[in-house]
Amino acid sequence: MPINRKHIGFSLHPFTVTVDPQKLRRFAAAIGASESSVESGIAPPTYMKVVEGEGNSSREIVRALGVDLRRVMHVEQEFEYFEPIRAGDQLTVERRVADIYDKKDGALEFIVVDSEIHRAGGASVGRSRQWILVRNAISQIPT
Repeated sequence: MPINRKHIGFSLHPFTVTVDPQKLRRFAAAIGASESSVESGIAPPTYMKVVEGEGNSSREIVRALGVDLRRVMHVEQEFEYFEPIRAGDQLTVERRVADIYDKKDGALEFIVVDSEIHRAGGASVGRSRQWILVRNAISQIPT
């Protein structure tokens, strides 16, 4: 069953994330960031994905759209950075469904999610765009 296009514009309630220094160090170590970058307290650029995904927000969006999680795959992500994220920052995240479209006669559907991340006080840290693939019945995918 196709995803109802009425969900374009759906937004999660904004949520706040405090950048935990310990989680930031573990993330930096996991991706092989240099020791000096870890000690500076400045998050690696891809840490924005951790911030926006706090509280399983992507899962909550997909669930709100009525999509079976077993059919979902994260396929692409792009980021735009305005200011570094630092340990201890309190960040507000706003996420909304920007588009829903299909390919292969509906066998593949894409949910496009835009995220805006701001510091307390309103200064924008960055934004991202995420593409989520929803695979409908495999037998329907034309070759």
